[in-house]
Amino acid sequence: MVRDVAEQNDNLDSVEAEKKRVLQNEENGVKVDGIRIVGVQKIYRKLPFGIRSINDMHAVKGIHLDIDKNELFCLLGHNGAVKSTLFNMLTGIISPTFGFAKICGHDIRYDQEKIRKLIGVVP
Repeated sequence: MVRDVAEQNDNLDSVEAEKKRVLQNEENGVKVDGIRIVGVQKIYRKLPFGIRSINDMHAVKGIHLDIDKNELFCLLGHNGAVKSTLFNMLTGIISPTFGFAKICGHDIRYDQEKIRKLIGVVP
């Protein structure tokens, strides 16, 4: 039991360290040739017109990640662990509620045509 708690704390520390690194890089204008994800969130609203509700579903809760060009990265998780939702946001299938991401310097909110020429996803 103590070991599990220690492992969870280590994981939280590494997540916070990555978030801090990504935010510092973005703030200092450090470019990434791969993928940069900054605070991406996806919230599905239960009420119409974007009205907030306690019943809203927070599918993605703020991801911060830098993946360098030519870096091998693997995203693993069980069903419902936001893998597909994240890839759907990165490829323009759905829009993030908050945050943004850049793929090879192209913002997913504005440059999807350029991004689609660079990447492909086969589910």
